[in-house]
Amino acid sequence: MSDLSVHVSKGCLIVPVQGDIDDERMQAIQKQVLEGVEDTGVKGVVIDLSGVSIIEPYYAGIIDKTAKMINLLGARTVLSGIRPGVAISLSDSNFEFESIYETARTFEDGIEKLQSVIVSDEEVESVEAEVEGTGVEGEIEVEEEVEEGDGMEEVKEEAFCEVEEEQDFD
Repeated sequence: MSDLSVHVSKGCLIVPVQGDIDDERMQAIQKQVLEGVEDTGVKGVVIDLSGVSIIEPYYAGIIDKTAKMINLLGARTVLSGIRPGVAISLSDSNFEFESIYETARTFEDGIEKLQSVIVSDEEVESVEAEVEGTGVEGEIEVEEEVEEGDGMEEVKEEAFCEVEEEQDFD
């Protein structure tokens, strides 16, 4: 289990799964992921399966349940690096691709998909500070769901547009 290295990168918890999977290893992965989400407060988890060539349907079900548990803790999950053998096992295990998680070709693509939900507090404060100078009262809410491809500049523009629409010109 020494190759199990859960770590935080770019605001996401990265979980590289490599080699053969057994009961003990799967329990360790699930425990580390859930504790990692709780301890770090991350809003996104990328479970990278690129190091696994095949997975038993039972363990695919545990990954599915782990993603649902991550969602209950307030974070989103992306499964990345799914190889053909793993894809077959996931489909054989009635793996349900719900809105709880997405898939990506690489873990870098997975991080990219999670960028909209891991907007940092500093970025939100920056938008609020810029809007504060406009004389408009109230709080700015940055929606968690930002369309794919939108960056912080688009979020700022959207926030300013909403402020301008809500401003009362008597």
